[in-house]
Order: sequence, then structure tokens, then C-alpha cells
Amino acid sequence: MTMTKRGLLLVLRVAVSAALIGWLLRRTDFAEVGQAFRAADLRLVGLAVLLIPLGYLTSVRRWRLLLRAQGGDAPLPFLLQSLMVGIFFNNLLPSTIGGDAVRAWDTARAGVDRATAVAVVMVDRFVGLLALMLFAAAGLALSGRLESSVVPEITAWVCAGAAGMGLAAALLFLPSRRLPALLSRLGGPFGKVASALFAFQGKGSVLVRAFAWSLALQGLVVLNAWVLASALRVPIPLADFFLIVPLGLFLMMLPVSINGIGVRESSYAFFFRAFGVAASLGVAVAWLDYGLLLLQALAGGAVYVIFRGRTPQLAAEALP
Repeated sequence: MTMTKRGLLLVLRVAVSAALIGWLLRRTDFAEVGQAFRAADLRLVGLAVLLIPLGYLTSVRRWRLLLRAQGGDAPLPFLLQSLMVGIFFNNLLPSTIGGDAVRAWDTARAGVDRATAVAVVMVDRFVGLLALMLFAAAGLALSGRLESSVVPEITAWVCAGAAGMGLAAALLFLPSRRLPALLSRLGGPFGKVASALFAFQGKGSVLVRAFAWSLALQGLVVLNAWVLASALRVPIPLADFFLIVPLGLFLMMLPVSINGIGVRESSYAFFFRAFGVAASLGVAVAWLDYGLLLLQALAGGAVYVIFRGRTPQLAAEALP
């Protein structure tokens, strides 16, 4: 992609974020937002903060499991540092893949080739998305208060997404010779990464364990969002957040805005309204969630300044 096209896409994404924020500002009752923040239960906000390190630990354990399955390894402190630096870059660069690039680089430093490193990060991301889609389907089945007229065809969209991801999982992980051989003929970096992806075939036990870690991680993400909402006195039960959070995260992954800015607030406002709750409360929860994310990014920036250049070997030597 040429620099001109990249520049145009960046301008377009900035424009989308600005348009969404402007639309929200015109429609949001800031008196209600302020009231929600003033009435916030700080103990629950503190609980949400305490859940964040648990998510980090779950994420790096899944990452290390997949890395070991491909012959590499790195101590958990090194992977934790890389994860935190990735969060920093995700919120510094106008993209949501900056963090994945950091993690792929560090994966390659942990004893595997570059193509395998990219494949490990892609599989790590994929099993996380698979867990999110499962939660969305479960949330849709459990939710009895969603106004279907507000979200038309939501069942069809969720089922189609689940079917698509299930098919992708089958193609990637079930034993097959024809598809890997076909993709390997493409050659170049894409062919190498495709071949590395299919190296997970036959590693069913590893993938089951990685998926279990994904369920735990995404469960913490949903729980964190519900705790933040509860801190702001939002009357939506936990079960409904198993639908709200996954769908909101999928929307934020669309490359239409800068790091999900505007999309995050709009999705919370939209789904809260679909559950009969004021959209302004959705905006308040989104802003609180983004504030905690920025704090994590600042912590990741500090880790980057302090530990940049540290190798997995040096991290291992630092362990007691």
C-alpha cells in the first residue's frame, strides 16, 4: 500500500471517529453522565482494576502455551512485558495491530522463525475471537430483555459469525493435507505464514487448553465491563453483558476509526438503549473503560522505557 493510500485511510478513520464523537456529543445528556460519575461506587471501580492483572496472566499463559507447541519458549515476565508494551502501542499508533506486531517480534526472539511467530500470534488472537463469538451466542440465548426491533436480524448475524469462525477453526486445526499443500504453493511471506499456521494441526490438546484460557480471559473481560457498569449503577444483569461486550469488541475491531474511538462509545450507547437503559449511561461506562485502558497504556509505556532491549534470556536470568 502506497503512502498516499495509507494517508487517505488514516484521514478517513480520523473523520469517522470525529463524526461518531460529534454525533454522541449532540445526543448525550451530560447531566446524566456527570450524575453517574458522582454516584460511582469506587470500591467496584477498584475491583475492576484488580481484575486487569488476572487478564494479563491468563493472556500470557495462553501465549506461552502456543509458543511452546511450536518449539519456542520464554519466561512469563518477558511475555508480560511484551503484552504491556503492545497495549501501549495499540493506543499510541492509529491502528489496533501495533500491539500484535510487538508480540510477533518478541515471539520470534523466543526461539522460533518469523513466520511461526506471526502464526502463533494469529492463532492466539483467533482462539480469543472464537471464545468471544461463543459468548455472544450464549448471551443471545440467555438474554430475554433485548428489544429485537432495535437490533434487527441479530440472531442471523451472530449465527453466521459463529458458523464462519467454526469453519475457519476446522480448516486450520483439523488434520488435512490438501489445503496446506495448496497454500504453501503461494510462496513468499504469506505462504510461509500459512504453512506455519497449519503446524497446529494435530495439536488438539494444545488448542483445547488454549481455548480454555481464552474462555477464562474473555470471561474476565465481560466481568470487568459488568463491574464498571455496576459501579455506575447500570441496571443490566451480568448475563446480558455476555452479548453486549463481544459484539462491541467485534465492532471496535473494524478498521473504520482510530483505535475504536467513537465506536466504543456508540456501541455501548446503542446496546444499552436496546436493553432499555439510557444511552448516556452507556457513554459513561465507555469513557470509564477507556480511562482504565489509557492507564494501562501509560503503564505499558513505562515498561517499554525501562525494559526495552531485554531478551527472553535476560528475563529468565532475572528470575529467582
